[in-house]
Amino acid sequence: MDPEKIRRDFFRRIGDFQPFQQLFDLLPDVCFFVKDRQSRFIMHNLRGVECCGTASEEELVGKLGYEYIVHNLMSLYIEQDRQVMETGQPIINAICPSPEKGKESLIIFSKVPLRDRRGRVIGLAGIWRDISNLDAPTVKLGRIGRAVQTIHRRYAESLLVRDLAAEAGLSRSQFERQFVHLFGTTPREYLVRVRVYAACRLLVETDDNVTQIAMQTGFYDHSHFCRTFRRIMGISPGLFRRRHASQALYVRHRAP
Repeated sequence: MDPEKIRRDFFRRIGDFQPFQQLFDLLPDVCFFVKDRQSRFIMHNLRGVECCGTASEEELVGKLGYEYIVHNLMSLYIEQDRQVMETGQPIINAICPSPEKGKESLIIFSKVPLRDRRGRVIGLAGIWRDISNLDAPTVKLGRIGRAVQTIHRRYAESLLVRDLAAEAGLSRSQFERQFVHLFGTTPREYLVRVRVYAACRLLVETDDNVTQIAMQTGFYDHSHFCRTFRRIMGISPGLFRRRHASQALYVRHRAP
């Protein structure tokens, strides 16, 4: 008896996804969403609707989200979508800035490709939750929370793992072990990703050259920055900027 065949046969018989959506709506701190190949929203749970500030899920369907989500981060989210849908590989337990307007916080997210019956990628499904709300019971970070806040405030500085561990009141080995357990990545990789996402914002919002942005976000030289950016984002900083040039103009024209 093939377990995978049993599962596939069962799910093919399901005619309505509504029961699953009802369950996702019961997760108050988790945003669940589905997007199509063009990164348009197809489905959101209640947490997602709340995040976007809309009256209903129907307002979101078929839209990219520029109207509802922090505009200067949309290029980052769409680049993540592109990576998942072009490679067919999921992104699991990654970090990036929160999409919620008025919030300077961080989320942990996962995105997985959705395929049709022929195996072609037709979209993606994802979840995210805020990990900067240290009072939320499901994301309580304890002493590590202080180190996380330091990373976000001082990411452009030369931060050492041993100093972050000391700030959390833990040995380096304890700190790294607990950090990986909470975030699925090491403190060093977490810091690097915070720097890269800050660079994404600067590439979209400013005319600063790549070397200037590298220095502003804590990288020690141009080549190190470009290698790291490509590893995390899948493309070079220059190509990222060119792809989102029209968005950069939009953001600057709307700036007060």
